[in-house]
Amino acid sequence: MRERFDLELVRRSDTAGGETATFAVGVPADLLYFAGHFPGEPLLPGVAQLVALVLDRVRALWPELGEPTRIGRLKFKQPIAPGDALELTVELERGEEAPRVHFQIDREGQACTVGVMTFATAAESQG
Repeated sequence: MRERFDLELVRRSDTAGGETATFAVGVPADLLYFAGHFPGEPLLPGVAQLVALVLDRVRALWPELGEPTRIGRLKFKQPIAPGDALELTVELERGEEAPRVHFQIDREGQACTVGVMTFATAAESQG
């Protein structure tokens, strides 16, 4: 069983208020997160999408961010299955408030999962 997604950085750019990165994501059929979820019709659990995919990429791109404190506007719109070819876009929004990362997981141009992760500020993480 494999523990990781197949990932390739497609593009990375600076925006007015932060940065954006897009990844091509392959979902291996033998990914361990499918075990028991659900026999006969495997679906990628939401926690695997958020932690093993989104948060993993956010930490790799922006290691200076604190711990995630909130996930908002979360919508699981379409199931993700073994063998799916996905695109993950993460956009870091820096401002006067806590940093936020908008994320979207797409399959063939259709949104599967969307949301926003809010992170602790550096002062909050140290305090």
